[in-house]
Amino acid sequence: MEKRVERMPASRGRKKRGAQRGHSDQELRALISLLSDEDRKIVSMVWDNLLHLGEGSLPYLEEVSEHPDPKLRLRARHVASQIRAQVLEKLFRDLASKEGDSFDLEDALCVVARIEHPNLDPRQIARQLQEMADDLKPQMPRVAPPRERIDLLNQFLFRELGFKGNTKDYYDPDNSYINKVLSRRQGIPISLAAVMILVGRRLDLTLHGVGLPKHFVVKYQDPSTEIFVDPFNGGRVFSRNECMQMLTSDGYYFRESFASEYLSISSPRDIVIRMLRNLVLIYSKLKDKTRVRRLSHFVEILRTREKAR
Repeated sequence: MEKRVERMPASRGRKKRGAQRGHSDQELRALISLLSDEDRKIVSMVWDNLLHLGEGSLPYLEEVSEHPDPKLRLRARHVASQIRAQVLEKLFRDLASKEGDSFDLEDALCVVARIEHPNLDPRQIARQLQEMADDLKPQMPRVAPPRERIDLLNQFLFRELGFKGNTKDYYDPDNSYINKVLSRRQGIPISLAAVMILVGRRLDLTLHGVGLPKHFVVKYQDPSTEIFVDPFNGGRVFSRNECMQMLTSDGYYFRESFASEYLSISSPRDIVIRMLRNLVLIYSKLKDKTRVRRLSHFVEILRTREKAR
């Protein structure tokens, strides 16, 4: 008897364990089992059905990712990989469509982390950041000079919690993924700056990123105060003039009129694009062409929207 596979509708019935609406556990498992079929047409139709179902089929594909049947195991992994690529594409296009303050740094960093950690739960990241802020809040005066509040945040993050720059393995990709930075408490300048910014905003301390050449720092700014912080080097605090001197010592020569450009605030979109470019460089060093192409594509998605604004 000829086997028949039809596209399953995605709009009716019940929803179970992440499956698309209208498909029971049993139906999805039966569909996935057909990935091991000898008939290529059947496999192709099953593959298309699973891609159509999208993210809801991932838990079921993961169930057979270690199946003893090598054909089923490998095909399930390949379908899951394609679905995750589709999900990431949509997430980055959704990010790219956001304007101004609606482009949220924390949300964007969670999307970036899903490149390598697809099961990341943004709510867990939010909980970790909130727990840190809650631990510090009793020590943080409601009214105090900005420098005093920044010193308390530095003391908490870099001395008490032990966040630090990963000088031993600077080019480890996990230095750029927010979940790994929080769990290992180490990273590169831009990722540590992001942690400082995200904890600071939970304490009503508005901090910004500044993308210096070859480095990334945090800046506090109000009409009367401008403070720079280097989170990669233990939260070292320095002035605008010291920042200029640091750039000059690194071989950068420019007129004072260019200072505003070098020391300008990076938007959340700028931060994410720079982080992705860092990852492109890292994976290039690792000769991982697949990840280089994928990440370069995500950079272009964000940049295209940026240029269109």
